[in-house]
Amino acid sequence: MAQPPHFGSLLKLLDDDNEAVQQGVQAALMNYQGDASDDLAALGIHLETKEAKLLSGSLHPGRQKTLREQWIMPTNRLRYPDSDHDLLESTLRLLSDFLHDGVTLRPSLSDELDLLARDAQTEVGTPLELAHWLFKSGRFVGNRVAPYDPRNSDLAWCLEEDQSNPIGLSLIYILVAHRLGLPVYGANYPGHFLTLIDSAEGPTLIDCFHRGRPVLVRKLLADHPELSDSARKAVRQPCALAAILHRVLANLNLSFNKVGRFDDAALIQELMKTIRA
Repeated sequence: MAQPPHFGSLLKLLDDDNEAVQQGVQAALMNYQGDASDDLAALGIHLETKEAKLLSGSLHPGRQKTLREQWIMPTNRLRYPDSDHDLLESTLRLLSDFLHDGVTLRPSLSDELDLLARDAQTEVGTPLELAHWLFKSGRFVGNRVAPYDPRNSDLAWCLEEDQSNPIGLSLIYILVAHRLGLPVYGANYPGHFLTLIDSAEGPTLIDCFHRGRPVLVRKLLADHPELSDSARKAVRQPCALAAILHRVLANLNLSFNKVGRFDDAALIQELMKTIRA
């Protein structure tokens, strides 16, 4: 990575109109792999909103390159609902770093999950209690205002803002539960991702987006004979971690297309091809 003093001089050239200068700045910024937040903090530089947006955009190609180069997907390690949670989390952390603005200093995804699990440890003893602690309490809520915001797939942002889409909230639940040794699984329900736990009354779906609402699987199946075969399969058995990751990418691809970030959508489509869900 370039040294901080050199970075300070780059900032002065960000809006230079000379094409050759801009090419040089972009080449130099690639050394930062899309994230200059540590260097900004080291220099004590506070950027105004316009400057931060300009620098973030200039760093974005570096984040794209880093995600593409660091994406390694041995999906055999994600074939089962209870397989490699560490690999799942490290991959989600890559996505969070890619979706980050690259200029704001923030804790890593894993550190934020560790802190949340530490807070929950003395409060909960079952998966259902954890769902109540996270969602029924209002600690985390569904992002109804901007459901297609790509940041819903940035779990570090979700943990800071206390909101996300259904699968983002479900992943927070799953990853915190894993730290606490509580079995919580994904349920790849069509159109609305859910989680699946065992409760005293039997297999139970948890709808994290709707305040952790519990729904007994047997009651859902009895009350809704019109459910499709894929929906019935999704609620009867937990899905593989690979299927969860594929669903995250599919949501992100849709979000990027909705907001017109087509080059990012194309990158996500590349990554989707590496997953055998």
